[in-house]
Amino acid sequence: MLINKILQKNYTLAEDFYQLKLPLNIDYIIPDNDSVRLLSQFVEEMNISDLLGTYFRIRKNTATPKQMLKIMLYAYMNKC
Repeated sequence: MLINKILQKNYTLAEDFYQLKLPLNIDYIIPDNDSVRLLSQFVEEMNISDLLGTYFRIRKNTATPKQMLKIMLYAYMNKC
């Protein structure tokens, strides 16, 4: 039995048109004067120790309470 058996072919190696590769860092797309940057800076400087203490058991690969707060505030700011 092969342990290192390849389950799916990597199409990005052979042809350029099979899969679109998106950049992992999209920071350069957001303008410096965008409201999301101001909101992010505001939340980063807040004392949210009570919030973090409430959600002390966070699983890996999930959004942190600080990230969720940023998302909720941004959605509220934009009436979403």
